[in-house]
This record gives sequence, C-alpha cells and structure tokens, in this order.
Amino acid sequence: MHSKMRWLVLSLVFVLVLAVLSTGCIHERPVRPESHVKSGWQDSDLEDSQSNALSHLKTITKSLNRVIASFNDREYDRCRAECEQLKQENLEYAASIESFERRVTNASLSRSSEAYYDAQLSILRAIHHNADESASDLYSASEYASQGDDSRAMYHIRRAAAYVDAVYANINRFNENVGVSNSGSVGFASPVPEPPDPEEVPPPREEDLSDIPDPYYLSKSRFQNTPDEVNRLLGKGFITPYQQSSFDCSEMAAYIEWKLECHNVTAYIATRDDWRDGYGHAWVIVPLRGGKYLAIEPTVSATEGSLGAEMITYDPEYFVYDQLFEDIYGASEFFGVGEWDWWNKLELK
Repeated sequence: MHSKMRWLVLSLVFVLVLAVLSTGCIHERPVRPESHVKSGWQDSDLEDSQSNALSHLKTITKSLNRVIASFNDREYDRCRAECEQLKQENLEYAASIESFERRVTNASLSRSSEAYYDAQLSILRAIHHNADESASDLYSASEYASQGDDSRAMYHIRRAAAYVDAVYANINRFNENVGVSNSGSVGFASPVPEPPDPEEVPPPREEDLSDIPDPYYLSKSRFQNTPDEVNRLLGKGFITPYQQSSFDCSEMAAYIEWKLECHNVTAYIATRDDWRDGYGHAWVIVPLRGGKYLAIEPTVSATEGSLGAEMITYDPEYFVYDQLFEDIYGASEFFGVGEWDWWNKLELK
C-alpha cells in the first residue's frame, strides 16, 4: 500500500504543480507590474489611481501563492480560510479598478492614451475575474480532496490551474502594453481568452468486486472482543514475508480483519495517507468492551527477525486515520480490490 496510496493522494497535488509551476507562472519573488507603469503622465491622480490598483494586484498574487502552497501541503482547512481571505482582497482590488476607471473616464486623454488605458483596464478586470475563479475552485478542490472525492477534486484542480495561468498571462500582457506605450506604438494586447472548462466530472466508477471470493466471511468458532482473545487469534503473526506492493500492509490488514470477523470479533480496516515515512499505511482497529479500542500493526511480525513480535498496540497515532472501513467491500470500493487481495497470496480457509 505504501507506493500505491501515496500516488493516489499526490496525484491531485501534482496536477496543480505541473499545470502552474512548470510554466514559470508563479514566482518566488513578488510580481511587480507597477515597476512598468508608464512615465510622464499629465494627470497625477490618474497615476496614483493606477498605482493603487497595482498595489492591490500585488497583494492578490501573494495571497494566491499562499493558497496554492497550502493546497500542495494538504493543509485543506488553511487553504479554504486563505481562499476566503483572497476573495475579500479581490473585492478590494475590484473597487480599486472601478476608482481607476472613473479617473480615466474623467481625464482628458489623447486617442492613443485612451486606447492604452482601455486595454489596461480590460486586463485588470480580467485578472480580477481569473483570481476570483481560482479562489473558488481551489476552495472546492480542497473541500473535495479532504473528503476523499478524487474525481471532483481533480476537476476543480484543473480549472484552478487554468485560471491561475490566466492571472499571470494577463500580468505579462499588462507589462507588454506598458512597453508598447513607452515605445510610442499603439498595438495594445487584449486579455487572454477565458480558459476552456475542463471535461465534466465523470460519474463515480463502480468498482468490480467480483474478484473478492464469495463467500468471503466464513463462520468459525466464536471469540470475543477482548485483548486476550484477539491475541490468541493473531498467534505469531505472518510467516509470509513482507513484499511491497504485493503483500504489504494493506493485504496484511485485510487478512487480519477477515480472520477476526470470521471468528465473530468486530474489526475495522484503517488507512492514513501520510504515515511516518510520508507514504500511505493500513492497519486494523478493534473496538473493545467499555468503549475502548486496540490497534493491530500488521507488518511488525512480517519484518525479518521479528516473528512473533507483539502486533497489538495502543499508541495514540494508530487512532488517527483518514478512512475507516467496516469490511472488505467498502475498502475495495475506495481503493480497488487489488489493494487488498491477500487471498491471491495466502490460502483462504
């Protein structure tokens, strides 16, 4: 499960990094479009108004970088809070654009200057729209990702990446127009086109569970949900050695859950995406009488030289998980049957 579960989680982040960062759109240093403002304006109010709008734009780019960093770090609660802050800052940015537009409307401008300001205002408004859409989609992506809804998260990640791209492409066009104006030309660039909507979210794929043996849970001698009884069922653990991506924590956890349930001991399969080494992990949790729980680390007895090592643990970290499955069917619908197919390595009897 280590490599497979990690890819499931990181694939969401990788799409956003690839779509945005690989093109060089997000810079470590703040973007400074105000450094390209045309000089020699006759109307100082007009200059101050545009500088104010660009100052708000610089705030927007900084906040956008923070939102993306939080998402990439899988700090989804923080990401959503920063998206809300970005939305508020974007409203202030929109107000500064409106103020700048009023100054332009009231100023006495030459035909070339009027064309220049019209082009720049169009770009600034487009950036406002791009940033707003980016914030909305990153908010949704973080919400779906935290719920494990990968297909919907992916849709909003792709959409957010396209709009973030558009933000920085429009900043480049704004700066290009400054250069055109300073050179005495009048061929000003328009905003980049609206990003096309990615493919609609596909319906959830129904996992084929036919590879799970039928019947799966067998009726055997009855045990109770007590540490001693669980320990008796575990015995000396696994003789079959650990093999990553073939017979690892997920197959072992599924086997233990199966064995306990066959003996009337309630057990759950727990998973966590970011375990001690940064990979995914699976184990078993057993509810006990009196509202207490024990956990079972499935891999400990399969490690070389650890045959018969104690598998039961009460370490608090084993009771913090991302998913908890009641049976093999729920776990297989979420991760796929191939993640848990211990019956292809051990004999089911």
